[in-house]
Amino acid sequence: MKSILSVALLSSLGLWATAVEAWDTEPPSNTQPPPSSCGSSTFPASGQTAPAMGTMTHTGATVRDDGFVKAGGPLSYHDNGDGTITDLNTGLMWEKKSNDGSDHDVNKTFVWSSFFTDTVWDWIDAINTEVGNGIGFAGFNDWRLPNVRELLSIIDYGRLNMAVNPAFNNNVSPGCTVLTCSAISSVPYWSSTTVATIAGDAWTVEFGAGHVVAFLKSVSNAVRAVRGGCVMP
Repeated sequence: MKSILSVALLSSLGLWATAVEAWDTEPPSNTQPPPSSCGSSTFPASGQTAPAMGTMTHTGATVRDDGFVKAGGPLSYHDNGDGTITDLNTGLMWEKKSNDGSDHDVNKTFVWSSFFTDTVWDWIDAINTEVGNGIGFAGFNDWRLPNVRELLSIIDYGRLNMAVNPAFNNNVSPGCTVLTCSAISSVPYWSSTTVATIAGDAWTVEFGAGHVVAFLKSVSNAVRAVRGGCVMP
């Protein structure tokens, strides 16, 4: 059962903050620029490109909503041909999901925490040792469970059911692999982010419409691995 600790879209990737922070040549003494290993990335747009049908009551001016302003980098992805997708805005590399019964199967679900059954962490370990000899999925062994903001970054609010770019939802058929299709589950996806002050709950992202919901860590939910991006040392 899910906790009714649902925050509508968690301000959709934290929109109360500025989209891109620019660092002065001489930053204040209490701040430091991001580590160079993080590289540069673009804050992704929501995916909405059509303005809402509305005008200001007193002036008649067009409402400058999300679809009018189109803030952020247009959603852009590259299928790497090895079962992974790279987000060209954030630089994150995402695991594709299949429909073939493998560890990448879109229908596989796991609990976040348990003493009795495999968890999302056991699954991540399997992805990182998939090939053997220390080699993981697609040749990488640094796959991890995405945090809630990372999961939110691939929601496409210009779409509904499913609210993702076609890069994450195409050619799905029985038996298709990560090399031949890209599947998305209607079941919420676990993030690595625990709910503040409630250690027994973690945040999930549901891609049907793009909701953020808190679930008990004992609930089984979908999983998708990610790697790269800005990871603090």
